[in-house]
Amino acid sequence: MTKIAFRAGLAALATASMLLSGCGGSDSAAESKGGTPTTAASQAPADNGVAALAAEEILTKAKDALTKAGSFHMAGSATTDGETMSLDFKVSGKDFAGKMSMGKDAEVEILSVGGKQYMKPSEGFWAMIAGAEQAKTMVKATGGKWVLVPAKDQISGLFAAADVNELLKPGGALSKGEATKVGEQPVITLKDASDADAQVFVATTGEPYPVRIGKSATGEGVTFSKFGEKFEAIAAPAADQVIDQNSLGK
Repeated sequence: MTKIAFRAGLAALATASMLLSGCGGSDSAAESKGGTPTTAASQAPADNGVAALAAEEILTKAKDALTKAGSFHMAGSATTDGETMSLDFKVSGKDFAGKMSMGKDAEVEILSVGGKQYMKPSEGFWAMIAGAEQAKTMVKATGGKWVLVPAKDQISGLFAAADVNELLKPGGALSKGEATKVGEQPVITLKDASDADAQVFVATTGEPYPVRIGKSATGEGVTFSKFGEKFEAIAAPAADQVIDQNSLGK
């Protein structure tokens, strides 16, 4: 589950390198590495009964709880095929804002507002997908502005990293694992037969939020927190601070 989104991001990078080759012209780090999530569940210790349900039912409860919360923070890291990626997003409804990093100096700010997708890559990001020389050209062409990314473009896979439906979509048979804790939060483990690194840890007290996705309750993975909290407005950038990706290279 975790790797679905991260792989989507890597696949988007690979495709983008071909696409762009013809162009001419925070919250604390401890949280992102598995720190104790600040959840409503931690304030309400009563058992919520999900541990007694079947695996598929638990996952449904987790998705419903996350949807009902309306907003949350997600942060963490994963290593796929030797490539370490990290993300830090604040999600409010269908809008989100945050950052992804892929290897040394390759960072990209990502913003999705009202169905439109924007990114603001670092030079290192452009270098990763298009080479060092092309990166300089892209930095000059974008001038530090947000790049408007088409909804179904080859690079739009980057935005799957904040898609909860993808993050919580098992690739194989789902089964129920052990009861454990993420920090001080009691959870029940859901296992994905297709990916041992993609266990989901669902709160068994308070609301049945998915509080973590990863190989174990600590270490690499994605931690969910701040359920239902209000974030600063996630707003679209000013029109004069946006450049359409389709115009690059023209």
